[in-house]
Amino acid sequence: MAMKTVPEALNLRSLILQNFEEAVSETNPDKKEALMNFVVVGAGPTGVETAGALSELKNHVLPNDYPELDISKMNIYLIEGEPRVLAPFSTQASAKAKEFLEKMGVKIFLHSRVNAYDGEKITYNDILTIPTKTVIWGAGVKGALIPGLDNAEIVRGGRIKTNEINLIQGFNNIFAIGDLAYMETKDFPHGHPGVAQTAIQQGQQLGVNLINIINNKPTKPFWYFDKGSMATIGRNKAVVDLKFWRFQGIFAWLTWMFIHLLFLVGFRNKLVTLINWIVNYFSYDRGTSVIIRKFNRETMKEADAAV
Repeated sequence: MAMKTVPEALNLRSLILQNFEEAVSETNPDKKEALMNFVVVGAGPTGVETAGALSELKNHVLPNDYPELDISKMNIYLIEGEPRVLAPFSTQASAKAKEFLEKMGVKIFLHSRVNAYDGEKITYNDILTIPTKTVIWGAGVKGALIPGLDNAEIVRGGRIKTNEINLIQGFNNIFAIGDLAYMETKDFPHGHPGVAQTAIQQGQQLGVNLINIINNKPTKPFWYFDKGSMATIGRNKAVVDLKFWRFQGIFAWLTWMFIHLLFLVGFRNKLVTLINWIVNYFSYDRGTSVIIRKFNRETMKEADAAV
């Protein structure tokens, strides 16, 4: 399953809790193993942070919530096709992230490609399998193409190729920005990173260019200002890549928290979030483990009735 919206996050939470609820009463060892195996596909920021969060649950929360289970038998797998985790980051950040994850108990498979998943086991590298009832996809998404763009050039990932002002090649009045746009430049020969800053900056530049086009003024090519990259792996563990400075560990973790706090809207939201973080840091509290909306694996949607 994927997690891009709040409802999907709630579904994933319900699925994890349902797995352990089922595992408590499951007598078949193979089925119990599948319920307690979690596979994350893709070791980019999303995959790394998800695997780290699952490890935090395993190490600090689930042993208290499910004393009937041997939580040490819970396995977290991270599968990545590239030769290292966090491939877009520096090699220093990548190596440290891998070290953090392995110390937290995450099993990392690099140079590995997922071939299939049938709901019971996932197959990778053609013949290797892992029994699991939960696969979390973090290996990227395809662009949602708009019907009628037959002349557009579609590249890897379903992205639409544009020129330097985000004009779709093959058209003279249709533009694309963000994840959907693929623009080759000297600094980014394989397209810009699919992050929010790319979409924000392209949107701002396109707005200026549209006004210039209306007023018959020259347009300016898009230039991406890379503000750096961050990823949090777990408690006191994060990596930060800035243009002239790279650091990892607790200071990177505090930096990650500060930046995310800074972008919250409203002083009250910032204060409440900070207080919650402080309380959670010392108490390991993750709230009451109540399944508020049962998730149906077959339909990949929430069930009609809550439990």
